[in-house]
Amino acid sequence: MLLVLYSNANITGCALALLGPLLLFAGVIGPGWLLITAGLYGVGALAGLSLGRTPELERSIDASLTLEETMDHLDALLHDVRPQLTDDMNQRLSGVRASVAEVLPRLVHARSFSDELFTVRETVLRYLPETLANYVALPPLFRTRHPLKNGKTARQILTEQLELLDGKLREVVASVAASDAEALLSNGRFLESRFRQPDFLAT
Repeated sequence: MLLVLYSNANITGCALALLGPLLLFAGVIGPGWLLITAGLYGVGALAGLSLGRTPELERSIDASLTLEETMDHLDALLHDVRPQLTDDMNQRLSGVRASVAEVLPRLVHARSFSDELFTVRETVLRYLPETLANYVALPPLFRTRHPLKNGKTARQILTEQLELLDGKLREVVASVAASDAEALLSNGRFLESRFRQPDFLAT
């Protein structure tokens, strides 16, 4: 019900429906003002639906793709989600993209990092796309106004998650460069635990 309440359709519908009582008080309309108000709400709701459509984001990236295809899909995802995010979020995603581009080829060709490769790929290719898709699926006003976990909004939660992801992937890059398997394993477990449940409405 809250998602409906915060939806663009309901907001624009209510805004247009306010014209009904105003026209009644102004003497423009009479006994049928309730029907006219309902009609105005319907027109506004339809306008909100058409104007407020959000993109259908890719919720996962096939792990069987080549490195080049993987980066192409990741680039497409980041391009589609960019208008829905703040500048800080997009900067963090740019950092994530740079880290992925640097670390994935090294992990693929490093025999000793097979488990860590799986965790990093799962985080970036499945958990990250699903998290972004779940965020974009929320009404814009709901993302910024309605408190969720620990009183934080979806925007605040996603901002913190992307900040953590960006920082941890930078650490992964450094660990791979230093051939530090223990640090890489620790970072991989952290990424998996943080992004395994990307649903903002989950308790």
